[in-house]
Amino acid sequence: MKEKIIKTALEHFIQYGFKTFTMDDLAKELGISKKTLYEHFATKNILVEACLDSFIDTMKAFDFTQGEGSIIERIFANNVKIQQMYKVTTNRPLWELQKHFPELYERLDAFLLDTNFEWIDYMLEQGRKEGIFHNHINEKFYKAFYVSMNLARCSPKYFPETEFPLWDTILNSTEYFLRVLVNEKGLKELERVLQSQRQQSAG
Repeated sequence: MKEKIIKTALEHFIQYGFKTFTMDDLAKELGISKKTLYEHFATKNILVEACLDSFIDTMKAFDFTQGEGSIIERIFANNVKIQQMYKVTTNRPLWELQKHFPELYERLDAFLLDTNFEWIDYMLEQGRKEGIFHNHINEKFYKAFYVSMNLARCSPKYFPETEFPLWDTILNSTEYFLRVLVNEKGLKELERVLQSQRQQSAG
């Protein structure tokens, strides 16, 4: 029962927010009493922590290095996989986690930072091997640039979701992050992948 509660809670927290989706909502969704829910998770904080553990475990098991095609193709394919896995449509869960569960947010933020840095190291190495990235890239600066721009992308102050839908913004950010890295050969590959993405969206 605990695993079912965690799975259902995480799905709905991601859709509606960690504060917005209440324990009452969860009990109704599961078809159980609130008393039964609290027998498994004494507080919402404990439940949110269990959901965070589940999310981190899933992300650790997700192999970003697998897939077919160039590293550019795999970057866009990974975005699609994450979107399909979690059905996330808004940054609200992140905002609510930061505001109402700050210690858990700090833990998630540290995990994502390490994961992003590992991914950037792999991405740059692969791009160079494929001959589509510049050979002389200031990796330390690029990592700082990547992380700071992602923080800005998640901020409603700079990218209000009424004007910048979440996944449109992620895809646009991915494109511009790559434009910094690609050489002439890589630019052709990026344009090819973007054209394929547009055709899939239109279809």
